[in-house]
Amino acid sequence: MKHIAIFGCGQLAQMTAQAGIKLGLTFSFIADVGEDTRCVDNLGNVVVNHKGQSADDLFTALGKPNIITVEKEMVDAELLKALKQLTMVYPCNDSIKIAQNRIREKNYIRECGIPTADFEIISSREQLLALTESFGFPIYIKAAESGYDGYHQWRLKNQGDIEQPGLIDAIASGVSLIAEKHVPYHREVSVIAARRADGSVVLYPMMENRHEEGVLIATIAPAPQTSPALEQQAFDFMQRLLTKMDYVGVLTMECFETDTGIVVNELAPRVHNSGHWTIEGSATSQFENHCRAIADLPLGDTAISNFAGLVNMLGEHGNPEDFSEDNYFYHDYGKQARARRKLGHVTVCESSLEGLRAALNKTLLALYGDHYLPFDT
Repeated sequence: MKHIAIFGCGQLAQMTAQAGIKLGLTFSFIADVGEDTRCVDNLGNVVVNHKGQSADDLFTALGKPNIITVEKEMVDAELLKALKQLTMVYPCNDSIKIAQNRIREKNYIRECGIPTADFEIISSREQLLALTESFGFPIYIKAAESGYDGYHQWRLKNQGDIEQPGLIDAIASGVSLIAEKHVPYHREVSVIAARRADGSVVLYPMMENRHEEGVLIATIAPAPQTSPALEQQAFDFMQRLLTKMDYVGVLTMECFETDTGIVVNELAPRVHNSGHWTIEGSATSQFENHCRAIADLPLGDTAISNFAGLVNMLGEHGNPEDFSEDNYFYHDYGKQARARRKLGHVTVCESSLEGLRAALNKTLLALYGDHYLPFDT
């Protein structure tokens, strides 16, 4: 029986462990000091990673796991490197280090011959002002590290937006920032793949994602009206990244669909929010395939028989009674409510695209009233 330790104690660790336990795997979890660990209650031992703790001490406290993996990018890459001398670390520390920094990540993607948005590293207000001439508006400013779900990110629609206090403070304090030129796109899509150490790969169908204020609000799978050529291009890009990284585990590639094809926005070296629908909507969930990949088990079928989608519960828990029909699946992560926090999700499975869009609209209405724009049906 293989034992897996996961860096992080959130909902991704929760759903990964739930899937892995069914495969006969056991789990422990590595928490930062003060981290909320309620998501992983009763799923395994939790060990707090104290500053200065050696890799040997952490490895021993975890019960000497066979494999160490992550549910988040922001993990001490040097600690992972040291742990790699003691056990298997999947995905490898180099893959995680690439995804920790947007500048490093975009350069790596481009080295693979894959298009990204044009970008510049920002170190001063004057440089940003000059960039508005060459990039035009809108411009997207993001912290190179620790920016996610709209946090530490700014959208500049005009010259006046440069004076946002948070952005000016970030520049003044020397935060590493990246400015991205707007990519004219039709929609946001993502691709999720799992790869074993032997090089075998499975891919999930391309998904269409909708974000609100930088946070994923809903996903449709498979992405409607997708040409085989576009999906194949995305799959080829994914295969290129997996091979170059010698990647093991689940990798997520978030993209823009444009007139000229796929432009990659960012990578996530882990299971991903846009793939939560796979628990009920696919023959094998992303969480199970991540466990299979890192535990060197045969990868599972990723087929989707009909249409599936999800809506995130942000800030408030929904009422489970609103989703009691057989094709609705309510997931509550057990987290305390907080503005914009991902507290759970609702998956919907339908036999038609029109039915799925209607069900997602119904879910959005139940959770948020008319705050979010509905899907066209």
